[in-house]
Amino acid sequence: MRRAAHLVLLALCAAPATARADVERTIEPTGAIAGGMRFESLHQRPGETAEERHPTVAVSRLGVRGTVGDHVSFASELEASLGGGLGYGASVWEGQAALAVRSQYLRYTRGPVSLAAGRIVDETTFDFTSAHVADLLLTDVYTRDPLLFSGADRGTGLFGTVRLSDHVSAGLSFHSTNPTGITGTLIIGGELHPFDRPFYLAAAQVGRSQTSLPDQNLHIYFATPSVSWRDDHLEAKAAVQLYTLDTQMAIPDDDAIRGYNLRASLQGRLVDGRVRPFVNASRNENEMLDTLDATTRVTETYRSYVVSGGVDYDYRARDGVGLQYAVVDMKELDQHVREHYLNLATTYWVEDTLSIGVRAAVFARQVAGDEMTTGHRSLFVTGRLVL
Repeated sequence: MRRAAHLVLLALCAAPATARADVERTIEPTGAIAGGMRFESLHQRPGETAEERHPTVAVSRLGVRGTVGDHVSFASELEASLGGGLGYGASVWEGQAALAVRSQYLRYTRGPVSLAAGRIVDETTFDFTSAHVADLLLTDVYTRDPLLFSGADRGTGLFGTVRLSDHVSAGLSFHSTNPTGITGTLIIGGELHPFDRPFYLAAAQVGRSQTSLPDQNLHIYFATPSVSWRDDHLEAKAAVQLYTLDTQMAIPDDDAIRGYNLRASLQGRLVDGRVRPFVNASRNENEMLDTLDATTRVTETYRSYVVSGGVDYDYRARDGVGLQYAVVDMKELDQHVREHYLNLATTYWVEDTLSIGVRAAVFARQVAGDEMTTGHRSLFVTGRLVL
């Protein structure tokens, strides 16, 4: 009897493999590793003290992607990050030993229509950036923060696109998750005591509770209709990000935070693609909750905008220089903060997959009513391997 059961089990396991043997499948590794040195200089208020540091930095990504048949594709990618984007080095528990899931999705495509589910990226919400500035894969504070504050959206959700013509596509992404489940939450401003953004309230419990999970009392619905254009000389994309965030799921009659973010990006390809100027703009506005009673809204709103631009010039093959600047402006109640991010970089490709980069970066922070500008400057010398 036991032998018969084993034979039946083997038959059941083998049958699907036999049935799928004629389905064409492809799989290929993907990855990138970047590392080097960061030389930092600080600009602080009088009386504030902190020693300068010059840390070694490293970030890596490794994954696979592939296809099954004519219509199904997939990807899975892990990342060991810089550690909060600061580049001071992450412990083995913050990135090197405990890898974070960057992408993990399944996509079905038939004709002009594509549907995907999982942890995915909405490309229409990511600003155009300089390729030469991406020596650390856009994970440091000088390149990552402007992307997040403009609405760059990656996370658990659903994403669909339809190709309307050879050049035009329309898309729609949707998330229903904890605020920490998507990067798009970072655009939402307004104090939720004791944190200055709702995202940080949700993330505060990570590593503190027994389960190390984010605060499950918050939930966000986030939808983004978009349209994009692409041809040999021009790429443009526009999107409207609409969201509602409930900060007290345990209370049925509390007020939620509602808002929207309008964004558009444009990039040109001149001189056979060797010169690539780009510009991005986004404007966000959302409701805020009372700092004393977080279940009710106040009449004032949080408003911010991000404007960025730059240019890449490849003087030989992929070797070249890139310039990128971004300004982030944030207003709420009686507070007005403006942040500036400037990057100038050069890249030299030693091999087809290996490059050496040098980048100078500046961060400056201005607070209304404060006469002094604070911030820091860094020089990066890095190597980058891209599979």
